Amino acid sequence: MILEANPVLQTALEFWRDLPKPVNIPDIRLLDVAAIPRALLPHLIIAETTNANFDLSRLRLVGAEIARWFREMPEGMDARAYGALTDPAYIRHMRDLMAELIQRRKPIYCRSVYTLPGLTEGDAENIVTAERLVLPLADGATAVECVIVVETLHASDSRAGPIRMLPPEPGIRVQHDPFEPVA
Repeated sequence: MILEANPVLQTALEFWRDLPKPVNIPDIRLLDVAAIPRALLPHLIIAETTNANFDLSRLRLVGAEIARWFREMPEGMDARAYGALTDPAYIRHMRDLMAELIQRRKPIYCRSVYTLPGLTEGDAENIVTAERLVLPLADGATAVECVIVVETLHASDSRAGPIRMLPPEPGIRVQHDPFEPVA
């Protein structure tokens, strides 16, 4: 299984599977925030979605590790305002991810690789790998109206964050791997 090598994402999937599912996916109104495993909290984003355009509409909770890496993701921030801060290709990727999630109504794994230039001339490039597990939630309806995103980031050099990846620092190349449904 793709999550076996990432204990944070594996814990997130187990937590999601154990949530009550009155409409085939968990209802956020039944989510006991105190029951969220501590290992997930720094890597967690809880956001509302808009089914009309497969977008995130509001970031409700952003974990400390996510905020440390991306810097401009405060809780309560309107996702359109966040989209104005970032790269259009990244926003397209996230919309495609939300569309896939809304259609499938099942967890989805994805991985992005950010290649950053070296800090100084002659330094090796730094590879930052972001692994995400996106988990659907309802909000009193049958549609996916909220999501839990659990994300871990790893850097190949000493820059473990914060890194201004969004909007991209000059010279950053981003590769988004295909989405993988999680059984």
